[in-house]
Order: sequence, then C-alpha cells, then structure tokens
Amino acid sequence: MNGMKYLTTTVLILSCIFLSGCNQSKRKLVDGYVLERFDENGEYYLESPEFELSGGGVFDGTIKEIGWNQDCILAYVTRLYHGDTNGWYALNLKTKQIIGPIQDSELKTNSTFLKIEYRSPADVFAGKN
Repeated sequence: MNGMKYLTTTVLILSCIFLSGCNQSKRKLVDGYVLERFDENGEYYLESPEFELSGGGVFDGTIKEIGWNQDCILAYVTRLYHGDTNGWYALNLKTKQIIGPIQDSELKTNSTFLKIEYRSPADVFAGKN
C-alpha cells in the first residue's frame, strides 16, 4: 500500500510541475506560430510550427515589436547577423514567404499592414492588447 501511495504522490507532484511549468516561455500567436522568450538573454524569437529552427527563429533575429492577423505576422526584427538589415519584416501565412525589410512608407499605406496592431513581446506575454 505504501508503494501505491508513493507512486500516486510522485505522479501528482510531477503533474503539478509540468502543468504549471510548461510553456511559460512561449505564447501561441496564429497558425501554430509561437513567440518564445529565452530566459538566458531575455530576448524573444518567432518559432515555426513546421520545423525546428536554429538561431534566431523564423526571422533570424530578435523580436522588438510584433503583431498578427490571419494573413500575416508583422515584426520589427533585430537581425542576428550584423550585416543584415534590422527593420520590419512580414511573414505571409498562406505562402510562408518573408518580405522585408519593409519601409515605413509601405507600413503606412499597405492595407494588410494597416489592419495589424503591434506591441512589444513583453505585452504579448502579459496578455495586453
């Protein structure tokens, strides 16, 4: 009987740890894409649902601002390779194609981008709209 009690207690403790600890560093966005926070450096990356990416995620960089709708994910990205251009990048969710850097003038005139409200990754994690 003590063995069963020990096993039950162990299962309950492990369940509590896994259920409360899982995905605290990830937030689901749209179409399976996930915003992930790395505790080691405090930076945020966009991760793909289809395959594991090394380094800087989908945009190959850290996310400073992000917004999304059913058509695309728009983010201000600081690229990991310093020879690449930092700026606004968009992931078309239908074609999986990334465009960018996007000029400010296009952000203000493109009807798709105008519909997207963007915010800091910290606000996404805090649940702020």
